[in-house]
Amino acid sequence: MANTLYKLTTSEIILSQNQSKSESFKTFFSSALRNQYRKLNLWFGIEECLSDRIIYYGTLFLMSLIPAVTYFISELLY
Repeated sequence: MANTLYKLTTSEIILSQNQSKSESFKTFFSSALRNQYRKLNLWFGIEECLSDRIIYYGTLFLMSLIPAVTYFISELLY
C-alpha cells in the first residue's frame, strides 16, 4: 500500500478537527475513576454510610497531610 498525499485546492472546504476524542477521554477517565471509587467503597463496606466514608477518606487525607506539613515547617525553620 502506497502512502498517498492528497492535494488541497482553494475551492475545497477544510473541516476542523472533531473535539469528541478529548471529550471521550475525559468521560472515560472520569467514569473509570468513579467506578474505582465505588468498588473501593464496596470493598470496605462503606458504600451506604456517608459518615463512614468521611472518616475513612479523612483519615487517609490526614495521613498524608500531617507529614507534609511537618516537612514544610521544618524546612522553613532550618
